Amino acid sequence: MIKKLVLQYKNNQFFKQALTLYTVNIIGIPLSIVTSVIITRFLGPSSYGDFKFLYNIFNLAIVIFSFGFFQAGNRALVLNKDPQKGKELYGAELVIVFFLFLIMAPFLIGYSFLDNNINEKGLHNILLCLIPFSWAFLLVHYFEVLFQADNKIKLLANSRLYPQLVFFAAILILYLTFYNYQGNRLALIWTIFLTSQILVFAFILYKVKPLFKNLKKRIREIFYYNKIYGFNVYSGSIFAVGLSQLTGVLISYFGSNNKGVGYFSLAMTIAGPLSFIPNVIATTHYKDFSTRKYIPRKLLIITVAISFSALAFIFVVVHPFVKYLYGAKFYPVIPLTYIVCFGVIFNGLADFFNRFLGSHGKGKSLRNSSIIVGISLLILNMVFIPNFGETGAAYTLLLSGLIYFLCMFWFYKRLVSELK
Repeated sequence: MIKKLVLQYKNNQFFKQALTLYTVNIIGIPLSIVTSVIITRFLGPSSYGDFKFLYNIFNLAIVIFSFGFFQAGNRALVLNKDPQKGKELYGAELVIVFFLFLIMAPFLIGYSFLDNNINEKGLHNILLCLIPFSWAFLLVHYFEVLFQADNKIKLLANSRLYPQLVFFAAILILYLTFYNYQGNRLALIWTIFLTSQILVFAFILYKVKPLFKNLKKRIREIFYYNKIYGFNVYSGSIFAVGLSQLTGVLISYFGSNNKGVGYFSLAMTIAGPLSFIPNVIATTHYKDFSTRKYIPRKLLIITVAISFSALAFIFVVVHPFVKYLYGAKFYPVIPLTYIVCFGVIFNGLADFFNRFLGSHGKGKSLRNSSIIVGISLLILNMVFIPNFGETGAAYTLLLSGLIYFLCMFWFYKRLVSELK
């Protein structure tokens, strides 16, 4: 069996890439969990909620201010066959990232002054200090979206794993040496987080070696793909992805503190590995999907089987896991995780079909499904969160995930019929 796997690893590019990316994600699971254990112990439930609340704000801002340009670059790279031109596209996208940051930053500054919730929870000053470095969040999407389109799976794996490794090492040292630190612990954690991100991203960009030749031509090309594809995906993601990021923000708005944000985020961290399986498989097959008329049946069965096996495992271990690693203060995370797991499963499988549609340039289908899911998210959030807090957010994730899956499956079946 082992000999067969080794032979397949050597001879099958997709298997090799999938195994590489999946291994990175597997390593990332204990890293993210142990990191969250250290952070929760260092910050406590309320400040941990503050950390995740600010994190959600930046992720929401990235969704709003990307304007589809990452997906446009994704499409340009999928269709590109020239390595030199590929590096030029990376350079053009990097210039676009800079201008997106210049647009995003003033809005975030205005938000920090005008939002009552930020001021009531004492987060105004720290948000202002973080905004000048918020371009790091744009780079996360730059790497994630462009690398999968260009089939740079090793670099994609590095961009996912290395920031986690550096951050984990740094906060472990922090926890062991500054456990009794009396200053602003939240600011200290954010400083370490952003520093680790920026150092690793500088290294990744060095490996990419983006070129700035033919800059005007490449930017015009990206704008063209944004017009016919990227903006369609973006306009949909404003509804779906944007409103999913809004969930954590809304928990804060309807709570006296940010403990609920922390509980919900921790449940998402524990359930998060469930989305890795379909994500890894679809990402490594992304370029191959663009030439296929349907998803291979065997590939789909394997994806579903592994996903639900992982679901059963998490259900068994979550109670002792939270009890012994996080302590009694985080017991509310246990019932949340049971609900969140199903939502993550549905979202992960929906993303699997999403990748196939995206590889075929079906931006309008992705946009329409995102609008449907986004409207559902908004309605469910406004019904459940004011009444049930973080538990309402968990049920929102479950129901919206089911809606997302049904939409993606329907658009996938329609595309398969067209390609026959």
